[in-house]
Amino acid sequence: MLSRILVDGYKSIDRRELELSNFTLLAGVNSAGKSSVIQAILYVSRLQNQIGHQHKFELGRFIDIRNSIKGNREIYFELDTWRGQKTTTVKVTLTQKGDGVEVDMQEPRFSMIDYVLRERIVYLSVERVGVMRAYELNTQKERVIGERGEYAYSYLALFGQDPIPEEEFAYKPEKIGRSLNNQVNYWLEYLMGFNVQTNIVQDVDQVVVTYSNAKNNRYYRGKNVGTGVTYMSILVIAALACKKEDVLIIENPEIHLHPRAQSRFMEFLAYLSSRGLQVIVETHSDHIYNGMRKCIKKNVLQKEKAVAYFFELDDMMQTKVERIHLNDQGAEENHPYGMFDQFDDDLDELLGL
Repeated sequence: MLSRILVDGYKSIDRRELELSNFTLLAGVNSAGKSSVIQAILYVSRLQNQIGHQHKFELGRFIDIRNSIKGNREIYFELDTWRGQKTTTVKVTLTQKGDGVEVDMQEPRFSMIDYVLRERIVYLSVERVGVMRAYELNTQKERVIGERGEYAYSYLALFGQDPIPEEEFAYKPEKIGRSLNNQVNYWLEYLMGFNVQTNIVQDVDQVVVTYSNAKNNRYYRGKNVGTGVTYMSILVIAALACKKEDVLIIENPEIHLHPRAQSRFMEFLAYLSSRGLQVIVETHSDHIYNGMRKCIKKNVLQKEKAVAYFFELDDMMQTKVERIHLNDQGAEENHPYGMFDQFDDDLDELLGL
């Protein structure tokens, strides 16, 4: 499990250290550093995955990614992983080399970090694929979903009849069954009211996807059911393709989703997190945040295993991060000004307060 990330001198972040729990939520204003924290996690993990090889994962020109306000001459990342009673730290220093970046990575003496970082992070960026006539079939790597979710439907088509990779993630298997198809469709019906079906077109190595409303047996193409159903299907498939101690990182899961679906999606993620999946979510949605709080109140998610942060910029355009403390009822013990306050502000204005 990833347990801590330290970012120093990267973009708007001067020096910030965050504890990463079983369920971590990053919220806040635009361009305040949330994505930068995720980029740091991904960068360190991908460097670790390329030990012994030339580093191919690039962040860009040093002058563009350093903290320009502070004028840092180096960028520094630390990433801790925790397993059993042992914590392992990977340290990465980036300095300028011409127009590019020179990388110095202090590798841990022990290789236990491989257990978490090698091929065990599933990342879905904000730029996910939407509705398409057909999706690419990928037969090369079973566990590849793609950062844009481009291989999610391929995964479902190829392995839908098989049990989901982690048997403890199966919800009510005695009633629903353990197959990936059954589990995906149970959750998709609960979240959106739809089922999904995939068909492989072998001659062109593509997958055709259709959806049916839970109230009838008629199947429709994606453009006839709405983009939100497509987006949610990708997220559900990706999550159920994971195993225990994998790390699932999702940027803005709320895209194209009705508030009820957003809240219920948090129930889905909390269920998987309680069974061993580490979840990191970046969001701008109060429904996602309150859905997390509701899961704590319902004891689906233990407050000791959940952490939320609020990101904003100070007067110097530097990242400020405040940890939100939640009690057993999911209630806030501290509330930063500006964190999901807009509903109350608009209501006060409408009421003339």
